[in-house]
Amino acid sequence: MDLTPLLAQLRSDYCLVASQLQGQRLMLCLGSPLLITAVVGAMPDPERIVAAATSAPAALPLVARHRPHLLLLSDQLSEGCGVELARDVKRLHPATRVVLVISGTPKRSRVASAITAGCEAVLRADALGAGGELMAIRTICSGGVVIDRELEAECRHVRSRSSLLSNRESQVLQRVLHGDSNHEIARQLFLSVDTVKCHVSRAVQKLQARDRTHAAVRGLQLGLLEWP
Repeated sequence: MDLTPLLAQLRSDYCLVASQLQGQRLMLCLGSPLLITAVVGAMPDPERIVAAATSAPAALPLVARHRPHLLLLSDQLSEGCGVELARDVKRLHPATRVVLVISGTPKRSRVASAITAGCEAVLRADALGAGGELMAIRTICSGGVVIDRELEAECRHVRSRSSLLSNRESQVLQRVLHGDSNHEIARQLFLSVDTVKCHVSRAVQKLQARDRTHAAVRGLQLGLLEWP
């Protein structure tokens, strides 16, 4: 695939990502040292990268030490499993936003585990390179969730859960997927901010989620929400 025509747009996108990462710490955990070198070299603001590792055993202590705002993670590592690492990071450090890249032919169980782990973004490696990963970073920096449509479709099991969330809870959670704040949701749905908070809290409880973002991911996995 010839990406030469996209180089100018990619440079522009990287600059936009750099501006959104102002003041935020970024960590890399990728299975290949060469890939880490390439990502660091491509970043317009590489000092934002506070740590890098190629294995799960090395990465988890680094997350605890540096508390990155964003972790870019591949599922295939030199040691350990990236999906299991993502689950551990979200359990121990839920404030860290995780972008997980799935390589090769994805197994349904692995993709499902990545989604239920609460990753803010789950992407296919072979879909990267045309700015998709940059768009994902911009979206999750705004509080949204990005899961590759083909990956989600591969692991989705359609269930009859129409009564799990109320119509209003679904509407509110749908706006969470777009990265909207409670104040923005209240304005769009003509509700009070306290009412929005109540709907979000109930959705989190019903979906047994850790927080509003995890609830949105769970809603996607269960087929309760539409893609943003």
